[in-house]
Amino acid sequence: MAILNRTSTTVQDDKRSLIFLDKKIFFDESEKTRLSAGAEVLSGDLITALKEIRNRFLLVTVEESGNQDTTADTRVNSILSQSGIDIASTVHGLQEIRELHRDGTIPPAVIERLFPGNFIPPEQIYLIHTGLKLTIFCDEASTGETESCLPETLTLSFHTYEDMVSWILSHPRPYQKLRKALLLGADILAKGGLVAFPTETVYGLGADATDPNAVKKIFSAKKRPFYDPLIVHVSERDQMLPLVTDLPEKASLLISRFWPGPLTIVLPKSSLIPSIVTAGFPSVAIRMPSNPLALELIRLSGKPIAAPSANLFGCTSPTTARHVQEQLEGSYDAIIDGGGCTVGIESTVISFVGETPRILRPGGIDQAAIESCIGKVLSGEQHSEEEISESPGMLPSHYATATPLRIVEDLNDYASRKDVGVLLYGTSSQVFSGPVEYLSISGDPAEAAKRLYQAMRRLDSLSLSLIVVKLLPENGIGLAVNNRLLKAAAGPQD
Repeated sequence: MAILNRTSTTVQDDKRSLIFLDKKIFFDESEKTRLSAGAEVLSGDLITALKEIRNRFLLVTVEESGNQDTTADTRVNSILSQSGIDIASTVHGLQEIRELHRDGTIPPAVIERLFPGNFIPPEQIYLIHTGLKLTIFCDEASTGETESCLPETLTLSFHTYEDMVSWILSHPRPYQKLRKALLLGADILAKGGLVAFPTETVYGLGADATDPNAVKKIFSAKKRPFYDPLIVHVSERDQMLPLVTDLPEKASLLISRFWPGPLTIVLPKSSLIPSIVTAGFPSVAIRMPSNPLALELIRLSGKPIAAPSANLFGCTSPTTARHVQEQLEGSYDAIIDGGGCTVGIESTVISFVGETPRILRPGGIDQAAIESCIGKVLSGEQHSEEEISESPGMLPSHYATATPLRIVEDLNDYASRKDVGVLLYGTSSQVFSGPVEYLSISGDPAEAAKRLYQAMRRLDSLSLSLIVVKLLPENGIGLAVNNRLLKAAAGPQD
């Protein structure tokens, strides 16, 4: 294999597990640091992460040949050298790796080009690429099950490099470990237990939706009132059909367009769904998550899974397994650690119970996308009592931090206060005395959604007097982010 270190000696015989790093990571992290701190250096998070794994893993950068910015390349190499991090390099398969940014998979032929000779089994190989993404590989020609929802290469997302490294260190032969966890979790669900698992929106706390005794455990674990209904998750359309008594044409169109994905559809329920799931109402909220781990867990269990967010009722939603453990440890039977959630806020909820479809909760699919599919729908914050009752996340106070959160017009008014944390969207020339969490340095609302709960939780952990934030522009998923912020601000106040 053409992997060389800086002294041009081969590492062919190194039997450590292998971590490939797309070298674009280093340039991206340098640019982020420049924008946020005015310094063109690598982030401490990345350097610390690499130091933690450098002795247990063979690190290899994958880089382009002949067309790099040599000045930036020299600067990155110098920082790595000063940090005492020795990284080998290769130019194999870079173009194919770039394709990861589009579809999250690697064709088997590319794996062969990346790892010729199979001197390290694929299940001991990790690929870190831009956007805090980690790809792991199956060591078999297939999963052995033609109906499996798991691809042969699985890409996970993380909030920080610290989170990613912690996951890598706790998941030797990661693909195999995840499959074992899914089989165990599915067995627990089928027997009436509780399993916490990742979706693309937030982590859910799941139970068999057709078993009222199992569902009751969710309310007990979350300290959730029985008047707040649950969303039922399915792994395929055919699993949904017996759960409802009517499927309007427009609802079917949305399912074809947006499932699997962050869209929940409220429909008249069948007798298979017990009333505890729907707070006694005759409609049920159903969605099909796009996270392959969630889909495979549901498929293996053979059950539709009722699953609200895996946190204490009314509190900030969890987007990592650690978030779940911090609030619910000991109240569930198993947890599937699938990294961070890629959307980061809850699904859009649309009801087909009335004459005209109505968006009850904004989320990962915006109104414009829905209307481009089925035409005009109703929306807005004015809902009837019945509409509030038929969907989760409709109460005026929700998603709250323990630290009071305030919506403000000018963040600079709080710049001198060390006891105030700032949630910042975009860059700012203002220097804040208190801690700052960037929702998105580049002003990307999708990135802000993905980072929102993580950022809120971090500031909430710092014993501050107040958290302040300015609302995002009200377009696309920014509307859903603002919805969460406004409900969080309706929580505990100073």
